[in-house]
Amino acid sequence: MADGESQQPGGWNRIVLYVDDLESTVGRLRGGGVLFRNDIKIGPGGKQVQFTDPDGNSIELHEAPA
Repeated sequence: MADGESQQPGGWNRIVLYVDDLESTVGRLRGGGVLFRNDIKIGPGGKQVQFTDPDGNSIELHEAPA
C-alpha cells in the first residue's frame, strides 16, 4: 500500500464491494475526490483496489475474473 502497510488476503478486515467494471468505477470515484490506498491489483481472483471511507473503514472494490 502507498502508506507502507502490507495488504492482507481474505477481506476480513475490510468491506468488499463487487463491481462489474473496476477501472470505470475507480475513474468515477477519483473524479469525486476519493483517494485510493493502492493501484489496481490484478491476480487469479480478479482485480481489486482499496480506499478508506471518511470513518476510517477500509473498503475494497473487487471485479471477479471474466
